[in-house]
Amino acid sequence: MGRTRLSPQRLSETKKTNIGRIIIFCEGKTEKYYFDYFAEIIKKNKYTDIEVILETANGNAQTVLNFANEFMSNERHNQKFNTYGKFLAFDCDAPPNIQAVVSAAAEYELLISNHLFETWLLMHFEDVDKKISKRETYQRLSFHLHDTYSKGHKGKTREIVQNGNIEKAIDNARTLEKQYNAEGKSIFANIKDMNSFTNVYKLIEQFIIWKIGKKRFQGPVHESRRMMVWE
Repeated sequence: MGRTRLSPQRLSETKKTNIGRIIIFCEGKTEKYYFDYFAEIIKKNKYTDIEVILETANGNAQTVLNFANEFMSNERHNQKFNTYGKFLAFDCDAPPNIQAVVSAAAEYELLISNHLFETWLLMHFEDVDKKISKRETYQRLSFHLHDTYSKGHKGKTREIVQNGNIEKAIDNARTLEKQYNAEGKSIFANIKDMNSFTNVYKLIEQFIIWKIGKKRFQGPVHESRRMMVWE
């Protein structure tokens, strides 16, 4: 298992919470592999369940929203997942009317990234605070991985979680969101103007806090960086 780090200061700043039961509808394989990583660590029990659903490998924001709505309208699915927290994870590069899709998805908890989910992945290695192209994002990930980054590749996605710095990613994403909020911008009105952006950190941070709160972390505090190590 790779290392996921969270500083003692962050622990004191963030209220511990019970993840409970949640279902995450994903746009693509990369998102699913990423969330699956945490779902496997946070074991399912009668109080906690993380279900990660992939609609299609070639979807976009609209198709994942349509699928989630159709999925939940199924009587059997609704009966099972009605009380679950419901999340949508998608990029903001498509369709062209992405703002309308975001607004239409208001009944879900949104885990969205602009341009794409790889914006969040890149934050595991460096600060991302301006608009960059998809090509450059992939190139930067390849540089940090010392190998060609492949979208939708399970091994590459897990390597990023294991070797990257999740605390760095959380800090970067939170800082960006605060900047946009200070400018009066929100995802429900201004997502096209919020680039780069991701709020995936909100759920990932709670995964980490939950895990540490259950006292299943291992290893000492690293004095050099004052980081807790979670195996």
